[in-house]
Amino acid sequence: MNTIQYALLSLLAREPLSGYDMKQQINLKINPFWKISNNQLYPVLGKLEKACFIQLKAIEQDGYRPARKIYEITDAGLEKLKEWIAAPSETDVIRDEFTVKLFNSWLLEPEKMINILADRKRQHEEKLLLYANKMKELAVRPEYGDIETPLFSTAAILNLRMGYERSYMEWCDNMGMLLQGSLDQKSKTAKL
Repeated sequence: MNTIQYALLSLLAREPLSGYDMKQQINLKINPFWKISNNQLYPVLGKLEKACFIQLKAIEQDGYRPARKIYEITDAGLEKLKEWIAAPSETDVIRDEFTVKLFNSWLLEPEKMINILADRKRQHEEKLLLYANKMKELAVRPEYGDIETPLFSTAAILNLRMGYERSYMEWCDNMGMLLQGSLDQKSKTAKL
């Protein structure tokens, strides 16, 4: 099984969901740290159903509307998910286009790089604010702090992401100060 399959099992372990609801949950809860495209969803659900890790139920609706299809995790799916959670994880390989650009930052004028870093910091400030607002929403819920609820895991991820954003912002500030210091030193040397 792959990580996308486990991500979908993770959503269904929290509650039964329709395909549409799952897309919404993916966008809110999974995509910030693991990208899953909409065209991957239904083929992966089909594989999980064939492996008996999830089951599809049709819920009749009023009127002329077709039955709503809801996916539920099975006992086998829940056990598979628990095994995966407990298994050691490989070291992450981070693919970050900005890091590749930074590898070549020596080719740009320091002033330009300072502006790029300031823009990058703003992007991470926006993400931090988004995560902080989500954390505030969670903190008022009665089950907040209960380690045996999905809310605990969600809060843990938000804390991790907030720490990452703060660290990235601090790094941008440090790099900007180094570049500015270098510019100031060159300016002093040129005046002599």
